[in-house]
Amino acid sequence: MNSCESIQEKLSAYLDNELTQQDSQQVGVHLNDCDRCRRTYEDFMRLRGDVGKLRFPEPPAEEWRKMMSGFTFTATRGIGWLLWGGGAVVLAVYGIYAFATDPTVEAIERIGVLAVILGVVLVFMTVLAERIRGYRGDKYKGVEK
Repeated sequence: MNSCESIQEKLSAYLDNELTQQDSQQVGVHLNDCDRCRRTYEDFMRLRGDVGKLRFPEPPAEEWRKMMSGFTFTATRGIGWLLWGGGAVVLAVYGIYAFATDPTVEAIERIGVLAVILGVVLVFMTVLAERIRGYRGDKYKGVEK
């Protein structure tokens, strides 16, 4: 690999100040001596400046609401939550079964761990029920920010 190829591989990192001091000095010296690599570096700088000036218009709030409440978005979100929840339940049930039927685990350990799991499930269910009740009676749920 000739020296120009080696330098051109480092130009982007040089532009972003990501090179070691030694590599940075090597690139800087080379750019002073080589018109071709200097032009490439200047093209990179121009491109970076042009990309930095790009602005994408923000869709209006109504457009965002339409996108977020569209069938595709709500369906994929629902399916994603369903898969995540179903997978978590399957893994939890399998883990509990494997733990409960493991002959190397003492009975008192099984009872203790199963009691903790049952307690977590009960707390989760009560919090979930409270959230559902609270959501139904929330008079501010339709208010937009």
